Amino acid sequence: MIRTRPMALFFCAAFLALAAGAVFPVPAKALCGDLSGDGYVRASDALAVLSEAVRGRYDSRADLAPPGSGDGRVTATDALVALRAAVAGTTPWCPLAPARVVVSLAACDFVTGGLAAIDAAELGLAGQRPGAVAADTVLRWSGGRLFAIGRFGADAIAELDPDTLDVLWQCSVGAGSNPHDLVLVSPTLGYVSRFDSASLAIIDPSAGPSCQGFLRGEIDLGALADADGFPEMDQMALVGDRLFVALERLDRNDFFRPATNAALAVVDTSRNTLEGAVELTIENPFAETKGLIYDPDAGLLYAGGPGRLFTDLEDGGIEVVDPVSSTSLGLVASGKELGGDLTDFALAGSGRVFAIVADASFVASVIDFDVATGTRRLLFRSPFLVSDIELSADGRLWVADRNCSQPGVRVFDVDDGHELTPDPIYPGLTPFNLLPWRK
Repeated sequence: MIRTRPMALFFCAAFLALAAGAVFPVPAKALCGDLSGDGYVRASDALAVLSEAVRGRYDSRADLAPPGSGDGRVTATDALVALRAAVAGTTPWCPLAPARVVVSLAACDFVTGGLAAIDAAELGLAGQRPGAVAADTVLRWSGGRLFAIGRFGADAIAELDPDTLDVLWQCSVGAGSNPHDLVLVSPTLGYVSRFDSASLAIIDPSAGPSCQGFLRGEIDLGALADADGFPEMDQMALVGDRLFVALERLDRNDFFRPATNAALAVVDTSRNTLEGAVELTIENPFAETKGLIYDPDAGLLYAGGPGRLFTDLEDGGIEVVDPVSSTSLGLVASGKELGGDLTDFALAGSGRVFAIVADASFVASVIDFDVATGTRRLLFRSPFLVSDIELSADGRLWVADRNCSQPGVRVFDVDDGHELTPDPIYPGLTPFNLLPWRK
């Protein structure tokens, strides 16, 4: 009887919400069960799940039962799972939860690289490929394919088999170009941002092992650079047929300090032309391994970075951009609010940020930041480099801990903040970049 009455009231309230035409937007970065998109699972989300069930609609974030598998439907049972999760303060499982986490590896001396895979359910090593890629390599999933971007000194793009981690092919994007990001528009069209070049590379990802025709052309972004002629392009995001490219605008004659405010170059991918730029408030939109995030449901772009590293811990932050009007909407969180120099972040809906922030001594803190209240919760702190964090939909935060005396991947439960890994998962070399993945 104790449980029956609240459930009955829940269903009555749900149908009243349906009658009133309640709307629950679904942000791209929401957790399982979080249909309101504020970064938490609440009773209102359970009503939203029931709304999906009654209307006969399917949302993978609402497919919560049976736990660990789902059934390809959204039913009243899923709504009950969401309600129980809301009461318990937990995040349920849904089909968006990763099966594996692919890891790029870089030895502490950054000489040797490699790849590894972690079983997301068992939190154990599932495979290794020592030496498969260069040390300064980041991973990208684009167009349903897995890529390794060999950055400084490697200057190449490789496609990987996501099951075996075998390298299928590798093609150069120009000696000394230092590629930082890759975005596919179609099976035959993609773009690569190049940090040490003034031009954006246009590629044909269907070229294969021969690499013939892989580099299709270039788009000159030099007009948006600072005085040294290099715009220092970094991360990218595709919105419709427009590609947004983060430009750091650093002064190469002054130890790569910011020369001016940052910008987002806007490229028309239907014509392969530079359309314009969005001027940002922040300087240096840098992130260790990623940084430009698009939420298609909210229709917003997020760019983040530290500003001036070490010398000003309160500048920088996370800036919001409207890609339709190509205008900045201001900061959602400043460096002062986050507590230091921002070097990486992940979003849970529109109301919650997980971030790596560093102090003046570069002691790294992994925090949970509530946008509405401005409160910070410390999850992890280390005097060593923390190179990447990734949030998975099942409420786990994956952390690449580069403590060379005990390196590995740490996993945290974002609901109560406790660490799920008694010891970090050692993937064979020091972890650098993480990519949660599911077929």
